[in-house]
Amino acid sequence: MLSDELKQTIQQNYSTLVKNKNLQNRLGQKQMIAEIANCLTSVEVDEEGMRLSPLPPICVIEAGTGIGKTIAYLLSVIPVAQAMGKKVVLATATVALQEQVMNKDIPDLLQHSEMKFSYSLAKGRGRYLCLSKLDNVLKSSSSQDAMLDLYGLELDDPTVADKALYQDMLDALIDNKWKGDRDDWKTVLNDNQWRGVAVEKGQCSGNRCSNFSNCCFFRSRNNMQKADCIVANHDLVLADLSLGGGVILPAPEDCIYIFDEAHHLPLKGISHFSHFIRLRSTLTWLDRITSVFKAMTVELGKDSDIVRQLEKAREAADKTRAVLQESLPVFQAFSEHAESANASGDITQHTFAQGVVSGKIRETSHSILLEFRDLEDRLNRITERLKDFMENDTGEIDRQTAENWYPVIGIMQSRAEGAIQCWRAFSIEDHGGYAPNARWLSFRQIGAETEITLSSSPVIAADALKDYLWNDCFAALLTSATLTALGTFDFLRMRAGLHEETLFKQIGSPFDFFNNGLLQIPARGFDPSDSEAHTQAIVEVLPQLIEPEKGSLVLFSSRRQMQSVLQGISEELKLKTLSQDDHSKQELIRLHRDRVDKGQTSVIFGLASLTEGIDLPGNYCCHVIIAKIPFSVPNDPVEKTLGEWIKDQGKNPFSEISVPEASMRLIQASGRLLRTEKDTGTITILDQRLLNKFYGKGIVNSLPPYRLETFVASLNQPATEI
Repeated sequence: MLSDELKQTIQQNYSTLVKNKNLQNRLGQKQMIAEIANCLTSVEVDEEGMRLSPLPPICVIEAGTGIGKTIAYLLSVIPVAQAMGKKVVLATATVALQEQVMNKDIPDLLQHSEMKFSYSLAKGRGRYLCLSKLDNVLKSSSSQDAMLDLYGLELDDPTVADKALYQDMLDALIDNKWKGDRDDWKTVLNDNQWRGVAVEKGQCSGNRCSNFSNCCFFRSRNNMQKADCIVANHDLVLADLSLGGGVILPAPEDCIYIFDEAHHLPLKGISHFSHFIRLRSTLTWLDRITSVFKAMTVELGKDSDIVRQLEKAREAADKTRAVLQESLPVFQAFSEHAESANASGDITQHTFAQGVVSGKIRETSHSILLEFRDLEDRLNRITERLKDFMENDTGEIDRQTAENWYPVIGIMQSRAEGAIQCWRAFSIEDHGGYAPNARWLSFRQIGAETEITLSSSPVIAADALKDYLWNDCFAALLTSATLTALGTFDFLRMRAGLHEETLFKQIGSPFDFFNNGLLQIPARGFDPSDSEAHTQAIVEVLPQLIEPEKGSLVLFSSRRQMQSVLQGISEELKLKTLSQDDHSKQELIRLHRDRVDKGQTSVIFGLASLTEGIDLPGNYCCHVIIAKIPFSVPNDPVEKTLGEWIKDQGKNPFSEISVPEASMRLIQASGRLLRTEKDTGTITILDQRLLNKFYGKGIVNSLPPYRLETFVASLNQPATEI
């Protein structure tokens, strides 16, 4: 229960913030604060502050644009967490929001309210430089050469191109001008440059490392552990939970989680628990690691035990390769009936109905699984022996040499573990009554050979989120401007596995959508089922839609159509258009704003990633033009398998999945128009199905209450207001 003292603290902080910043009280914001505080304090705890309630309190709030949800959840969650002795883990889905929270929202709140709390940014290990690898790459050792050999052509030899860069990094660390964070380096680093000095999964030796006391990652982690509020991202939270929780971030039972942009969480959960393996690449890798074993034997030959383990690992790799090579025809056979998987047609795929593979594939996968398990076990024994040398520094192998080779074996071990996960997924049958795993094969011709990729993925994240998150956390808040689909939370509840006692609240935006926003939909002339005619219709109508001397945003569901429209428009309009294919998101927005500031017409052509996370108020975006209803790609293996499972339950997958998902995406896209209470503008959705298909009315009604008008094929014809 929310105590009077805690209630007073929250109210006082809010009043002080409003007064110091000369803000107006927002009814929706105050309602959100109250709902969160009341929900999170409903948890029963024991004398040590541990949750007694069988289920954690979970609060789900859809807060419309203009509510000020970030301030609302900070004002409510942090005092509750402090009163209960818990940590706050604030997870965003995008870097833009993460930076806004860290650099603007929290400092602003601390400056203008009476709140006192510490905060820290949490990033994965791979975002930080490894001092040992930096040292290794600068002095060019045999272990570094082996690392390059493992990556093959993925890494350039740092002794040629990047030696100066790495020396510059070392100098910056020594001069205390840089703390080893990739995102804070003065120039943009490509993946090859960064991989040479960053630690990937399995490579870090932790406190055994000679550079542990100065480690960039562990220094950052120590600061994080002391903070009241940890700002992370969805991926990092899911990574920590999959490891059992409390490995990277504080233990779930000690955390109140805030998931901002929570509509991303179900999809993040799916991708995080997915697995794949490329067979030809794996054969090449198994060949490559045997040469690494030989190099290690030469340098570490003083220790008979490690030499013996290296020989056994080599034998295991050879046997694994032989079994995998022998099994290729079992998977290659499915290429004959595979369907095109992408627009260019160079990738085909075969999706197994409801994720069910044949007994032959399960048997073959199990045989390969056993070989990879044996290889992983051999690699593990080598790493344990190397750890002994790093800890004792008294054996036949000196500590520095063991430390140099540890990440090399770590790469192998991580890859073997990933292979085990994928082969296990193909060697088992799913339990009845639960959503299945999607399983599919992809084929791509590379020269004279075909690369075969095996992939497995859950079709919904519900079970994984229940097992790893909802069952263990102390409490959680999920919030976003778009969490409902077709007016209900049912779609989110199903996808995210939220329990029956979850609190769901929808708090409307303070914006005057009807008077400030116009929604235009064509009654005919724009049928996406005829893609060529639909594209031509867009080309013809665009000049009438573009606002002169202002900004417009044109959103497409497919890159192919975006490129076709760009080619079809006049040269005059092309000069006013900025395409997402030509610029980074940040540069795209900068160029667009600069044009509008100069009184010029500017049009952005973009894809799904521009439907959220960009803020273009006022004249920067007076018209949002959406090419069509953003239905999912019909041949996506995960969506296809989910649809088959839903159909098998006697339900309609189009109504249960496709329509609600498209509804959420359209709401997100339309949310780019009105960014402040003073903004006005138009949304045009060039898809007649919204008016003449059975599902169209439900999608339109789920959008904010804009003033609705229709047109035929040309905007020059009289509009009809609805």
